[in-house]
Amino acid sequence: MKILHLNPEHPEENQILVEGLEREVLLFQLSDTHLAEADARDPHPARQAAAHYQAYFQQRTPGGMAAREVFFRLLERCRSAQPEVLALTGDVLHFPSVAGLELLARNLGGREYLYTLGNHDWYFPYGEWSEATRQAHYPRFFALSGGSPACQVREVSGLRVIALDNSTYQVSRAQVEFLRRQLQDGKPCLLLVHIPLCVPSLMPAVMARWQAPIAMGGEEGWTAETRAKWLVGEVAPSTRTCLELVRQAENLVGILCGHIHFPHADEIRTGCHQYVARPGFEGGYRSLTFKPYR
Repeated sequence: MKILHLNPEHPEENQILVEGLEREVLLFQLSDTHLAEADARDPHPARQAAAHYQAYFQQRTPGGMAAREVFFRLLERCRSAQPEVLALTGDVLHFPSVAGLELLARNLGGREYLYTLGNHDWYFPYGEWSEATRQAHYPRFFALSGGSPACQVREVSGLRVIALDNSTYQVSRAQVEFLRRQLQDGKPCLLLVHIPLCVPSLMPAVMARWQAPIAMGGEEGWTAETRAKWLVGEVAPSTRTCLELVRQAENLVGILCGHIHFPHADEIRTGCHQYVARPGFEGGYRSLTFKPYR
């Protein structure tokens, strides 16, 4: 597999030459738009949270614009670019409200997309953070994920795009086996997750920004207090297996993710870059053009 990355540090646009593609493929990535929508159909605490978080994120959006307006502008940019696939890499919603899910359903219809969940997508801030809560809210995302929020796949002109929900900083054995099956025939593959995989060049900036190593597989820098704050346990055996698989898969051409609210790009291994998107609430996006290499 011959993979060349052109200008991999460019914050918004990248070109990747990949052996085995049938034709050029354009992919558009959005992450961390944190849409806080709620109305009378949602519990009263959700409406309070929506007002709080809309005010919070409007301090960080371009010109104090409402987060939904930033989202609409990004979708318009996406429409103009005409990508084959829109990659939504988590925290598109700030919580899984009826109003937020309906807003997405209205505006994503007619697009080819994959949506992998972030840690905010399935969690109400007044509720319990647990696997039981995630599973309870999974059905709300069935329509947006082809009935399978945990793992999805699309193929576009020889490029296999795989989405895994790693929003708890872990992946299950079933997800690892799903990923292994997608990688095993040697086709060029692209992985979508929300939480970045631990890369040495990424971690100093993560620690400076968040005072915790909030990446999948991150181990150095945790304290008992930060583990309690972020609700992150020790790296599970299945997660370690996933990290080993990703780093050994020669046909994996890239990883797209978000979560940390700043852009970054670096190699996971030779020939495979991880691209972290600038957050959508700031107007951030990433476009990637995959070009056949002959």
